[in-house]
Amino acid sequence: MSIVVNTDFKGEYNISKNCYDQIDSYIEEYEKKYLLKLLGAELYALFIADLTVTEPQVPQTTRFLDIFNSFAKDESNCIIESEGMRKMLTQLIYFHYVRENQVINTAGGTVSNSVELGLNASFKGNIVQVYNQGINNSHSIQWYICDNLTVYPEENIQILQNTSGI
Repeated sequence: MSIVVNTDFKGEYNISKNCYDQIDSYIEEYEKKYLLKLLGAELYALFIADLTVTEPQVPQTTRFLDIFNSFAKDESNCIIESEGMRKMLTQLIYFHYVRENQVINTAGGTVSNSVELGLNASFKGNIVQVYNQGINNSHSIQWYICDNLTVYPEENIQILQNTSGI
């Protein structure tokens, strides 16, 4: 069971339906990893316990829906915006999927994945941007948690860093 499902990878984060089995393994590997860093272990456990049993899983209580759904909040002279937890996870999982599928490991070493007709596109700029969007969403969710500590006293967030792709 998971929050992100393979059909979330469409539009800007499109992957071939032929790769759904492969993306499922990325969802399984990275969803928990990023949620633990986003929330901390104790809040993560409470969040998981609050999820519905049907896929895609969503929280049931207001406490968790507030950080799960997209939001925009005024803070001083800024607007803190989150596209939502599902989109954040989709962005971060997409990053790992695309990055790790540009190369293949062979007996002769690591080589670029090739195609029969045409040239592989360079996704480096796109995936760095997608990763940073996911990280920015995580920062907004973590800001909301820290701004509402009476609601989320169990928080133990781990701040993730943006990347330049170098």
